[in-house]
Amino acid sequence: MIDTDLSIILFMQGQDWATPIMRLASSLGSLEFMLLSMPFLYWCWDAKQGFMIGLMLVTSHGLNAVLKIALHSPRPYWVDPNVQAWSTEPSFGMPSGHSQNAVSIWGLTAQLIHKRWTYLLAAVTCLFIGLSRAYLGVHFMGDVLAGWGVGAVLLGSSIKAMPVMEEKIVRMDLKGQILLATLASLAIIALYLLSLAGTGAWQMPSAWEANALAATGEPIDPFRPVDAFCAAGMMLGISSGYAILKRRGGFLADGPLSRRLVRYLLGMIGVVLIWYGLKEAMQIEAADWALDYIRSMLAGLWVTLGAPLMFIGLGLAKREQVDGQSASGCP
Repeated sequence: MIDTDLSIILFMQGQDWATPIMRLASSLGSLEFMLLSMPFLYWCWDAKQGFMIGLMLVTSHGLNAVLKIALHSPRPYWVDPNVQAWSTEPSFGMPSGHSQNAVSIWGLTAQLIHKRWTYLLAAVTCLFIGLSRAYLGVHFMGDVLAGWGVGAVLLGSSIKAMPVMEEKIVRMDLKGQILLATLASLAIIALYLLSLAGTGAWQMPSAWEANALAATGEPIDPFRPVDAFCAAGMMLGISSGYAILKRRGGFLADGPLSRRLVRYLLGMIGVVLIWYGLKEAMQIEAADWALDYIRSMLAGLWVTLGAPLMFIGLGLAKREQVDGQSASGCP
């Protein structure tokens, strides 16, 4: 399987004309792009649907971190020096996080918009994102297929479970909702630790690290728990923030385009200050995972609670509910 996959990758990398297309496609499935677009959807499109997509992203990212450790498989350029590392990743390869997130996020977005063209766009985007990861040398096609499969299972399960879960969660009081968010956050960490324990006495082949270092000049650190702890912290932050905001009347993401853009710019300034400012203020070298968790939790709280309250205070947005009534005055 690996030999076949390597042959496919080497053939793909021989098609130089495709490089710009594949780099663009890969960027559409990157976590950075998702983290830039999710707040926009929440602040400037629809708060409820933006929250659902953000929750899907966090869940998919956490599950992917767990599965990567459980399967602990290499990336192509770790195995074969002939593969060009046109992108680099320090984590294990299977399943492809880009492919998994693409199916779950783009698929859910298409489902929420529910237009024929959105399903076609989502399918084409997911196809190119997956192929781009093999082209760039960071995934075998088996990793991509596994990512598509996990993303499809997660998407289908979520679409079926969301209405039932929403009905039950709405009936909970605020303490119950925050407790549920905390348990979901801890579940991501627990599953990661179980997967890590499951590796037992397995040792990563020294050739993997040597090939990766020779190809990119950058060391790999596939056991670093940053992805799992970031996903866990974000799960607690966005879920708790959204629950508190709904109790305080929620907020409407409508309004003129200029107002929406101002909201996005102000909100992202807050995200940057939290993410990078906290890192400078808390120089924790021995427990980076703790800082990752705290930063992610606070960033999630800012996105779903802090920023919307600021928007309302500045007159850039209205509450969804005012004294038990909608903002339009209708019960």
